[in-house]
Amino acid sequence: MKIAISQPTYLPWQGYFGLIDFVDEFVFLENVQFVKRSWQQRNKIRDKNKEIILSIPVESKNKYYQKIYEVKLYEFEKSRKKHIQIIKSSYSKSKYFKIYFPNYENIMNQNYSKLSDLNKSLIMHFCKELKIKTKITTDTSYNFKSKNIDYLKDICLKKRGLEYISTLGSKNYLGDLDFFPNTEIKIRFFNFKDVEYIQSNDDFLPKLSILDLLFNLGPNSLNYLRKNFYICS
Repeated sequence: MKIAISQPTYLPWQGYFGLIDFVDEFVFLENVQFVKRSWQQRNKIRDKNKEIILSIPVESKNKYYQKIYEVKLYEFEKSRKKHIQIIKSSYSKSKYFKIYFPNYENIMNQNYSKLSDLNKSLIMHFCKELKIKTKITTDTSYNFKSKNIDYLKDICLKKRGLEYISTLGSKNYLGDLDFFPNTEIKIRFFNFKDVEYIQSNDDFLPKLSILDLLFNLGPNSLNYLRKNFYICS
C-alpha cells in the first residue's frame, strides 16, 4: 500500500492532488508545528499576466509552538470576501469558471474558526470535483513521541504501508534514504512536471493553485494530473 503524508495547505497547487490520486491513502499532517507564512496559509493564482499570492491571516502572536490543527483564523470574514472577489475577477472569463466557482464560494462562505478545518474542507471538495477516490485521514488521533523522519515512519507503520511517496521537494529532508530505518517501507518521490496547458492568457504560468486547472481544463483536469508526473527513488 502506498502512503503519502502532507500538511493541509490552502488552495493547494496542482501536484498536491496528483499525489493524492496516486497513493492508496493520504494522511493530513496536522499534529506538527505550524510554520508561519508557509503554504499552509497561502497559495498562488493567476491574475491576468502575472501570478499573485492569496494569504489567509491567522492568529500567531506569542504562539510560536502551536500545532497546525490548533491555528485559528484571524478576521476570516474579511479575508474570505477579499479572496472570493479576487478569484472572481481573475477567472470569470475562464472556460469552466461557472461550473466550479459556485461550490468553491459556498465552502468559503461557511463559518470556520481554524485554518486546518478550512484547508481540509477545500481539499476534500476539490478531490470530489476531480473524482479522486483516495482514502484521506489525519494524524491528530496519534500519540507518537517520535519526531521528524521517525514520526513519518511511525505513521506508515501504523497504516501498514509498503511505500512512502513524498514530493520531490522533500528529498533533501529525507536524505539518501531508500527505506525508513529498520523497516521494509520503501521511500519514493513524486515529481510533478507542470506541463503547459491552455490558460486564460497567452503565457503559461506553472505551479498555480488547483483552481487554475479546474477553471481552465474542467473535466479533463484529472486526466492532466495523471499524465504529468513521474516517480523516482
